[in-house]
Amino acid sequence: MLHRLCADDALPSVATKALFGGNVRVPPVSDAPPPAGPSALAHDYAPLLAFAIPALVGALAGGDSMGFYDAPELASCAAGLGATHPPGHPLFVAVASVATLVPIGTVALRVTLLGALCLGLMGRLAYGLTLPLATTVLDGPSPVAARRWLPWLALGHALGATLGIALVRQTSRAEVYALAGLLAAMTAFISAAPNGWSKATRARLGVLTLALGGANHHFIALTAAPVALLSLVDRVREGGGRALPRIVLPWAALGALGLLPYSLLGLRARAAASIVRVRTAGDLFWTVSARAFQKNTGGGVPGSFREHLLDVLDWIGRSLTPLGLIAAAAGIVIASRRDVPWARRLGLVALVGVLARAGLGFVADNPDAAGYLVPAVFCLGVLGAAFTAQAWRSIEDAPPPPQGPSPNGRRLLRAALVVAPAMMFLPAAGFSLRETLGDRGDATEVMTAADLGAVPARSVILAYAPETAFRLRYAQLVDGERPDVTVIPAPFVPWPGMTNTLLARDAALLPVVRDFLSRGSPRMVGLLDLATRRPVRVELDPHNLLDTVPYVLPRGTFAEVRTEPTTLTAVRATAPAHLARIERLREALASTPGADREPRIAEYILWRAYHDALFFAARGARSEARSAVATARRIAPNARELVGLAAVLDAQGEGPVDVAPFVVRAPGRE
Repeated sequence: MLHRLCADDALPSVATKALFGGNVRVPPVSDAPPPAGPSALAHDYAPLLAFAIPALVGALAGGDSMGFYDAPELASCAAGLGATHPPGHPLFVAVASVATLVPIGTVALRVTLLGALCLGLMGRLAYGLTLPLATTVLDGPSPVAARRWLPWLALGHALGATLGIALVRQTSRAEVYALAGLLAAMTAFISAAPNGWSKATRARLGVLTLALGGANHHFIALTAAPVALLSLVDRVREGGGRALPRIVLPWAALGALGLLPYSLLGLRARAAASIVRVRTAGDLFWTVSARAFQKNTGGGVPGSFREHLLDVLDWIGRSLTPLGLIAAAAGIVIASRRDVPWARRLGLVALVGVLARAGLGFVADNPDAAGYLVPAVFCLGVLGAAFTAQAWRSIEDAPPPPQGPSPNGRRLLRAALVVAPAMMFLPAAGFSLRETLGDRGDATEVMTAADLGAVPARSVILAYAPETAFRLRYAQLVDGERPDVTVIPAPFVPWPGMTNTLLARDAALLPVVRDFLSRGSPRMVGLLDLATRRPVRVELDPHNLLDTVPYVLPRGTFAEVRTEPTTLTAVRATAPAHLARIERLREALASTPGADREPRIAEYILWRAYHDALFFAARGARSEARSAVATARRIAPNARELVGLAAVLDAQGEGPVDVAPFVVRAPGRE
């Protein structure tokens, strides 16, 4: 089928090699063969290193723990071939499910190694762009040294485009962004690479990769859509209006082929790993449109567009290093002045990615948000090669002394303007490996052990934090832990099929599930009734705190639901053991690798100490509340709610505190 669709201009061998491997040499500007010796060695090994080094760094950064954010859910969906949270990510699930079959380490590690492979392929694509870009800018009577070392400098910029923290963080945990970035980079490469492909081939491959990207993460795919659209326009202009039907038909077929993975959502609706069960066209639209998260975009994210833009630029600067970012900005100008139209297309991808992410909203400390920047960082890193080549050319074209720089001055200029920008991948890679150390720790396993280790047999757990629900799903579905425990993922109960999943597991949950659907949270009467038959544990959260305070006792990471109102005596009797358990958990998490670099660990302790403070204050256990506030303020000393609550607790008087003014809205998910 693919052969017929591309019959009038079948893929040349160079295209096949560029996409699927092989030692592809970008045609030099002149027809003369590359010089022998070091230059031939560079042309042989630089492309291989452009793949191998990023893949190795990605593998070294990858952790074997379930990870933070959405990583546990994505890994469990991959292992069980299920539908993920919206928009479903069916292509990722299909590819990652194959990766989970590789008998290496944990399931999470196998998925991170898939990300490392994607990073290596991105490095190879980057080299396929940096070398011709630098060669074009350096065109002319360049010295032998320039021709000899140019592949190595192009390699340096290719590595700089792929080893920054925005990209490596997407390979250190089970995530969709490495694959999404690879597909966006392929779309840009197909549209921009000066490799002699016909316009028809560019258009058809562009449609296919764009559709595949849409089947993985459609927003990131859309950042590369403008360059794919330019390829389509070029093809239409070439073919003329009469040929439009013959041109568009293969595009439609290739687009449908690329989007075919979405059928997986319906086919796996009954899979235990599916967090969304797509059974109708309405379910499919709800899932693919990601309506569940639309409130967490644009105006739903705190901060102005300017603040978001600055945060985006900060992530890009940390990924490329400040010098690499300067080289990229200068490279855009140089490529435009040298009339390199395909390089301008890379600049378009970067511009769209930056503005779209800033407009969508940006949570600066969330690596998921940075995942949207992968195509922009990739393209900007490639464009930095234009600056290096132009600087080299300017130094070599400068007149001899005394009008121009002395030999030592030329060496200094080469070191500062040519070598240094091309070597920025070294500090970038080092920074990436340091910042991803938390992903190689076992903090999430420690958290999950604290969650499941102390609950009685046949417990029902109401998990309100999305990450808690994801971790417990991974522990049960992948590791097989505590199959006797039923977890109700409160944020996801309204999602298509979740109620059926819960009731199929345990029909006794019907009153609680019905309350979730009708009023957004369970009534205490339903929980109390369930607690007479099963042990019930609730994760304290702003959604449930005020309702549950009279009927629960904190016991570690969850609170026990009692069948009758608790007394202040009972609260104070159980408080020492609870607070000691939380303190041991805090110490255990602090000793995990990378704990000082992973903000989610501190946020985990902060969130629990904050809810303990609210609970004890509401019950009138003021000394216990002060202890919890002190723990929370060690992490967030200036938080308005904590400062206000501390002031009330320190005031004279005893008895319960009205904590309603200090209850914050539950944080949204990225």
